[in-house]
Amino acid sequence: MRRKYWLSPENAIYMLMWLLFFLLPIIIFYLRSFTVTQAEFHWEEVFHIWRWFLIFCLCFIIHNFLLAPLLIKKMRVAYFCSVLALLAIFFAVSNYLHGPDPGRNRPPLWLIERENRLAQKNHIQPPFPMRHFDDHHLGPLGPEYVVNLLLLVGVLGLNLGVKFYFKSEQDRNHLQQLEKERMFLQLQYLKFQINPHFFMNTLNNIQVLIDMDAEKAKECLRELSVMMRFVLYEGDKDRVSLHSDILFLRIYVKLMRLRYNDRLTVTIDIPDNLPDVSIPPLIFPTFVENAFKHGVSYKQDSFINIAMDVDDGELLFSCINSKKPVTEASKVPSVGGVGLTNVKRRLDLIYDDRYTLDIKDKTDVYDVLLRLPIQKIENHD
Repeated sequence: MRRKYWLSPENAIYMLMWLLFFLLPIIIFYLRSFTVTQAEFHWEEVFHIWRWFLIFCLCFIIHNFLLAPLLIKKMRVAYFCSVLALLAIFFAVSNYLHGPDPGRNRPPLWLIERENRLAQKNHIQPPFPMRHFDDHHLGPLGPEYVVNLLLLVGVLGLNLGVKFYFKSEQDRNHLQQLEKERMFLQLQYLKFQINPHFFMNTLNNIQVLIDMDAEKAKECLRELSVMMRFVLYEGDKDRVSLHSDILFLRIYVKLMRLRYNDRLTVTIDIPDNLPDVSIPPLIFPTFVENAFKHGVSYKQDSFINIAMDVDDGELLFSCINSKKPVTEASKVPSVGGVGLTNVKRRLDLIYDDRYTLDIKDKTDVYDVLLRLPIQKIENHD
């Protein structure tokens, strides 16, 4: 189960950072009251700073959860436009909500400048002399506004730095895990290549066919060699052509069908005009192998229905099979097994949460529906 986002190391760093920010003015003013003569600790000063920290924190939250993901998804134009809008809103808020300095009975700067301009226009005494506020004479272009804006840019930059660091670590760990999984799967493919039951039964069936139908036996041998060639040269790749994987699946079903009598009905509904997309190799045969192993009975009628199609930008694979009676099913491992577990692990690694696997284990039917996002084949010279 995926770790909850709120408990991630990245968010732990953010919470610790903001906790230190909010504790810093308390520590500074408390130490000042001990080291500076006649200096006193005033909570009004702390609350004044905290008010601005809250504004910075709100901008940080908006950037972290709404804007930064745009840059990670390579939506650069949308990201930079959104950041500029955020900075503009912050500039406007800081201009109109700039409260009085702690310890002074000073109204907001915008009100001071407006009332002084009106007094000057009417040739009367300014109600708020600026002799105590010379550092603000530039209004919105004054040092405090520029400093606040630079601090916000620094906070957003720190947010990006931390986020991209953890993103790079996550990608690196993901690649390492994929590489380990590839090595594991290569071993599984080797095991598939030399699967004694499959090849022994297939060769025995072909041997019987040699006396009964020599041409059909030759055809089965050719198809068996095609399967082995696919496993040897395509099975260890990250992705293969859907058409080649479908060919492997058809041959696999045909050769497996030789082992069973007419009480088994196998249908394959795969259109010939499916787009030749790119998929991980040997995903679908695992579900079909599971259907043959756990769904076919020699004593009663059985069926396996395989279908594939494209719908709304997704590749749909369906495999529905009957289930053996309880007396026969008890002789073999339970439905699922290592094969399906490995397939689910592969799908999680390759597609993350972009695929859907719906398995319904009913009383007499086992129903698998897999949806994969379509990825076009890249042409390489």
